[in-house]
Amino acid sequence: MTTLEKIETKHNYTFPTLYKKLWEDDMLNWMRGFELPLDESKTWADDVYPTLKENPPLLLHSGGSDFELLTPNKVLNFEFPEAWDTEKHHFIPFAKTAEGNTYAFYKNKEIDRENPIVLIWEDDETEYIAKNFEDFIFRKMLESADDIDKDDLHADYGKENPMELYRTDLKADLESIRPYLKDEYISILKEAYNGEVLETLIAYGFMGTKPVKDVIKTLLNFKLMSEVFEHEVQ
Repeated sequence: MTTLEKIETKHNYTFPTLYKKLWEDDMLNWMRGFELPLDESKTWADDVYPTLKENPPLLLHSGGSDFELLTPNKVLNFEFPEAWDTEKHHFIPFAKTAEGNTYAFYKNKEIDRENPIVLIWEDDETEYIAKNFEDFIFRKMLESADDIDKDDLHADYGKENPMELYRTDLKADLESIRPYLKDEYISILKEAYNGEVLETLIAYGFMGTKPVKDVIKTLLNFKLMSEVFEHEVQ
């Protein structure tokens, strides 16, 4: 069994309190109750996902169509590409995108004791996403209400009233994360998810009182936000 203690030992890292609490409450495992590999007769969409909908784990719907939490075993045994300069950059991966990019904690005492969250791109650059794990969760959940690709949404929910089905799932995510985020963040997300549906030629969105980008800039900004650095061996 993969324990958090094993992961911390393997990666020489102590996770923040919020991450530990979510782990203890089984909120960081999209395979909750199942083991990989699945039996040949089972799939994640048909057999695992339906069991998660009542109490969704972290960012199940609100992480975006291309977001996926790594399983505990994959966090423990993450295979760092040879090109990554892991001597200089201490990454602790915990999620990925469909394009192969990686979300990770970035341990660097010279920068911030909170260890910011970064997105490690498939090329040679890494981008600062949030100053801590709580801000990362809030940012992902907030962005999930804006600029929603129509093709992705239709693939998941069909073309008959997809935004209302999506809204229901976002609200389920919000309810499950409610005990873990500050009240201010919950209030903003609740308002966003209750917003009027907006539609363009290629995307949907929910209209809040303030544009998503403005909220992120106002509440989540820190000195390294959106800056990038090279993470490969020179």
